[in-house]
Amino acid sequence: MNKIATIAWREFIETVRTRTFVFTSIFMPMLMLGLIFGSEWIADVAAKQKDPPRNVAVMDEAGGAAAVFEESVATWNEGNPSQQFVMKPVAVGASDEENQAKEDEAKRQVLEGDLYGFVRIPAAALDPDAQFACKLIRKDSGIEQFRALNNMIQRSVEAARFASADPPLDRERIERLQKDVPVLEVDAASDEVATDRMARFMTPFAFMFMLFLATLNISQGLLTSVIEEKSSRVVEVLLSAVSPTQLMAGKILGMVMVGALLLVIWSSVGYFGAEARNMSQVVTPFRLTYMALYFVPGFLLMSALLAGVGSACNTLKDAQSMAFPLTMLTIFPMMLWWVISMRPQSTLSVALSFIPPITPFVMILRICADPDTPMWQIIATLALLWASVFVAVWAAGRVFRIGVLMYGKPPTPRELLRWIRMA
Repeated sequence: MNKIATIAWREFIETVRTRTFVFTSIFMPMLMLGLIFGSEWIADVAAKQKDPPRNVAVMDEAGGAAAVFEESVATWNEGNPSQQFVMKPVAVGASDEENQAKEDEAKRQVLEGDLYGFVRIPAAALDPDAQFACKLIRKDSGIEQFRALNNMIQRSVEAARFASADPPLDRERIERLQKDVPVLEVDAASDEVATDRMARFMTPFAFMFMLFLATLNISQGLLTSVIEEKSSRVVEVLLSAVSPTQLMAGKILGMVMVGALLLVIWSSVGYFGAEARNMSQVVTPFRLTYMALYFVPGFLLMSALLAGVGSACNTLKDAQSMAFPLTMLTIFPMMLWWVISMRPQSTLSVALSFIPPITPFVMILRICADPDTPMWQIIATLALLWASVFVAVWAAGRVFRIGVLMYGKPPTPRELLRWIRMA
């Protein structure tokens, strides 16, 4: 019994002394508490940043709704000084063909960024029994902005109904005039109706999560592979035929192909699933292209970092301890995805975009949430990401050259820096 107790005590001490245990038992709870109590503060800070005014064109075919819509905009602007709307009245044409031409022109301006949205209130909106009486055209999927515009449409149409109603108004008739106005939301880019608003809002998170799984899970496999080959001395046989740099580069490229194949499979499943649910507008070539552009350098960067960690450690426990801070950093965007997707152009979102390990996850969130993400930021983050890849591969190659044949105690961060300088 004493021997069992001794072994149990040794296992307990050896486990609690590892950096992984310290991080998971102290750092992780502190981080979670910080996010629980700090997420609201972060959201408030992001919300206080003043965004450029959003121009909304309004065509009032019902008559009497535009004035109330303008009052609703003024009320919103007073309560939300950092998220201003600017109403741009559109004159009603003499015919349906002329009004349709004006709608097409407004849609073009929405696509080009001159307008945030276009609202069309037809004469049929005065009929409480009309279906899809009003139309809202925009590009992004912000749920807060939709709620604001939808409330403005409801108030303005309701006021127009009461203004056009003949007295007397009994209770039943008042309730009928206050009936909700159906609003047809149209995506300006795909010209498709947004049938499931929550699915559209969750799309940025879905793309980020798919990128996260493809990047982190496969690159973790590379970490395990390096440690297993090092522990079994297989790596010594391989190094008799190739150089350490060639071996590491081959491993990383092989894992990139695995991750790319996995990403293609998941993307295909997502696309056909969206098609089956009539939500193909959420899985567009635009979003898939940017996901691929950020996946390749993001995966290379993560793989190089984890390959360096694996070559410096002898056991999986040591490697997990050393890689834990990096893993926690990649989870950070997932914890703040709501704030980033709601305010993709805020200072916080832009700043997080320029932190290389999490750049792919933050940028795919921002691009899916707001198609008007500035091109200079996309180019700059991709350039920074690729530069980080070259630096990480270079540093990991030097660590790999020394650490892959070393056994014993894992190196400290200071020793790793010495390896990079000396290799």
